[in-house]
Amino acid sequence: MVKTDVKEKRKKKKGEETSLSRYYSLFKAYGLPLLALLLAYLGFKLRNITSNYKTFLDPDTFFHYEMYKQAITEWIPQYFAYADPPAGIKATGYLGLYTVQAVFYKVTHALFGYTELQAFKVWPPFVGAMTVLAVYLLGRKLHSDWAGIWASAFMMFSYASFTKTMSGNNRGEGPFMMFFLYAVLFLLVYLDEKEWNWKKVLSAVMFLVTSVLYMGVWTGSVFGIEILLAFAFLTVTVAFIAGLEKFTIKFIKEFVPIQGLAIVLGIIIARTGFIGIGTFLLKRPFGLMGLFAVLIYAGLLIGLKRFLHFDYSRLEHRLGALLISGGVLVIFAGLLGLLNISALIRGAYQSTPLYQTVAELARTDINTIKAYYSIKSKDMLLFILSIVGFLVVLVKFINNLRKGNVSSYKNAFLVSYYISSVVLLALAVRFVFQASGAILLLAGIAIGEVFLFVENMKESLTTKALYAVLLILLFLPLPVMGAQYSKTLATNTAKAQGSVPADWVNTLTWLKENSHPLDSATSWWDYGYWIESSLLSNRRSSTDGGHAYDRRYLLADFFSHYGNESEQDFEAWELNYLIVWQQDIYKFNAISYLGGAIDYYEYGHVPMFQLVPMQYVKYANESGKTVVYLKTAEGDRQPVMTVDLARGQVIQGRGDIPYVLYLFGNYGLLAYHKIAFSNFVRLAFHIPYSFEPWDAQKLFANFKPVHNDGGVSTYEFRPFAVYRIDRFENGTWKAFYSTMGGGKLPLGEQRLRLWISAFGRDVKDATLVFEAYNGTELIKREVLAENLNVNHLNETPVEVSLFVPNATSYRFVLIQDGPVGVLNGEPRVDGRTANPSYILEEGQSGQLELKAAFRKDYDDVTLTLRASIVYYVAPNGKDIESDNFYLVPHQDIITYVPVKELSVREGDNVITARASMPSDVFDAYIEKLYQEYGKDKVVIVKKRVEPIFIAKKEYVIWEG
Repeated sequence: MVKTDVKEKRKKKKGEETSLSRYYSLFKAYGLPLLALLLAYLGFKLRNITSNYKTFLDPDTFFHYEMYKQAITEWIPQYFAYADPPAGIKATGYLGLYTVQAVFYKVTHALFGYTELQAFKVWPPFVGAMTVLAVYLLGRKLHSDWAGIWASAFMMFSYASFTKTMSGNNRGEGPFMMFFLYAVLFLLVYLDEKEWNWKKVLSAVMFLVTSVLYMGVWTGSVFGIEILLAFAFLTVTVAFIAGLEKFTIKFIKEFVPIQGLAIVLGIIIARTGFIGIGTFLLKRPFGLMGLFAVLIYAGLLIGLKRFLHFDYSRLEHRLGALLISGGVLVIFAGLLGLLNISALIRGAYQSTPLYQTVAELARTDINTIKAYYSIKSKDMLLFILSIVGFLVVLVKFINNLRKGNVSSYKNAFLVSYYISSVVLLALAVRFVFQASGAILLLAGIAIGEVFLFVENMKESLTTKALYAVLLILLFLPLPVMGAQYSKTLATNTAKAQGSVPADWVNTLTWLKENSHPLDSATSWWDYGYWIESSLLSNRRSSTDGGHAYDRRYLLADFFSHYGNESEQDFEAWELNYLIVWQQDIYKFNAISYLGGAIDYYEYGHVPMFQLVPMQYVKYANESGKTVVYLKTAEGDRQPVMTVDLARGQVIQGRGDIPYVLYLFGNYGLLAYHKIAFSNFVRLAFHIPYSFEPWDAQKLFANFKPVHNDGGVSTYEFRPFAVYRIDRFENGTWKAFYSTMGGGKLPLGEQRLRLWISAFGRDVKDATLVFEAYNGTELIKREVLAENLNVNHLNETPVEVSLFVPNATSYRFVLIQDGPVGVLNGEPRVDGRTANPSYILEEGQSGQLELKAAFRKDYDDVTLTLRASIVYYVAPNGKDIESDNFYLVPHQDIITYVPVKELSVREGDNVITARASMPSDVFDAYIEKLYQEYGKDKVVIVKKRVEPIFIAKKEYVIWEG
């Protein structure tokens, strides 16, 4: 009886254990995948919180939206008219992103009735959710179910992933990671299958499809090819060291053809524009040459056995073969230029003054890692877990190597992926997101390893299951707290209801309603995409976040200087409006540096502006003179000068601090002395002060204020404008009109002197006309001067005699050759879409097909090719890391090449012409620059050959 009871108890216990183990197995088999789907759904919901934005979170997304709209009808965009006027831009880069998004729109519109904007806003959260699933599947494939589920839990809330996959931030990095992770998953399935079957065939096809997709959605997608090739090199090396000669051969036979086919497909499809890394695939380290290098490497390893009679059963012979093969490979790579890896990621280095000022290209520091790889606040726990996971993988990798374990190739991928990602992360802040794929995967593996340890214990299944439950409860707070933190961030962001400040929205709305559709506007480049957006002003922008980089130097020069030194030929851009924002005081170190107003040391150490509360300002009377002191930690200090705009006083100071103090009544603004009287200061804060006589009058004549909203001011640009008029009276000249002082034109016979400010461009062979109006009726028109010339660097007044009738308004009009019209469709050369800013190479001829838009009819227009160059001179040398480095930007028009005389009509015109560009246009000019400034001091930024239309153009230089 006792035996029976014990037996029954044992049976019962065994039954319970079997039941519990069954439930545990069912949970792993079905519960974890369902949990992964739940995590993906939660990730989508978190990322979609910001979809209530009226516009977008990220400025670049405004441009992507415009290209996506084109892709809906064109599939692969070819041209964008609103950037880099007057020619526009050829669509390049990751055009596949827009095509994929267009397909997504077509599907969601058919299934859910989504509009273009709705589908565009849903796409990033969808990408985030699919990436959560990809990490789960890949973690499970590479390590365990537990590694996959914890990696996906981290990906669900991680701020590093969150920032680039939340609604309103629609770049290519997110889709790249999504497609790349799936490509790796399919590749591993393909490699795991020993025999050809439906699974191997399907995974191979899906690898090719996802490879093409990840190549197409991001310009930096060569990073994915680099990882896979690094994985191949490492796998071959490790397998060979382990003595797995057969495995090495098998791996090469399977990996090289499938990866090679993916690259070949990329090269073929790149011809359509879908993939933007065609050049890298063909000419850079990670294209076919890189794959060929893998073959050479593996071939040498295997072939040395036959030719040198190596005994590969001996480790020293295998290591010797590795050294020989590696040496040959280095020579091969050097001969083909494959070691110049910096060419791939030069954008990550602050290799130009422009890149030095871009925050995303700054070196990643520990604070950045804390901000992006933490559970909450700045604990950096995710990054620490990834290091633990990497060490675990590395130990397994080495152990497998010692044991000759074939499965080590999966660890080889993890090692390659993690090291490549961390190196990329160290290069620049912009790669925080791309590194998150490997970091979160390894963090998941760190926790997954703990679960595997429990599962491998020699305890009962019940005990191990209980341990697993305890582990879940132990680690559960990590994703819960992280998701709560991410939700709070997203909710707070969503409350803003728009990334574009209200002052900017009002300004751009005004611009859309009060300017011509062919007009262009510019501001600092950060706001170019806002100007171009169809959701805002829908006007052309001279420079933006991704185009016309050369013009940033010239704008910076204008903003940070004054007088002749600041003048650039803005009419070459056919600029109509300039928008200035007071908040750019916080970017003015970068602007001043790029404009050449300060050197590199000042850029990094001296703030250009400092706001000062009025309680820190003290007036004093010393020996009958008014002086101003600023209270500082070192005591009272006098600035170089104080400009009290409320009192209308200018007070000189000792210059104890190298700043000019502007007082606006309720606050003060310290401006560094080198930029204190710059065009930016005066235009942003409406300061009429002239450091030199009449300088401010000239500035506000060329830049006429037309709209102001809060801290955003809009100016109409006029290349030629009268800023002062003198009247000859009683034997002397007396000024009766100035830009800011105003003044009425006297009636009757007059002898006048017109002071014309020619901004950045000479008045040349011009005709000066006087017009009088009663209402809109022209009652008098008189030619005052012909063949008029004014040097913009040495302006002299123009003397005229005229009779001024009694009328309601008057105008002085200057008529001279000037650019008219803009390109409004993709330009073609010999039937192919061409680069509009470099439409013909030197010495090249071709049949031009242009679509150009004009504001009115012109009967005498000359189509020309304008060759121009942007460069800077570095008086103290080209070393941009030197403290005394500074630059002087220049924009020179070298020549106009006449192509064809024609007549055009208002609106769009299709123009065809045979054109030829002379040879040696730029080289000869650059050689002259070298002779003038010294070859070691000239840096060429950009060369342009643009189709420009020249006609007799009317410039209204004065109205009153």
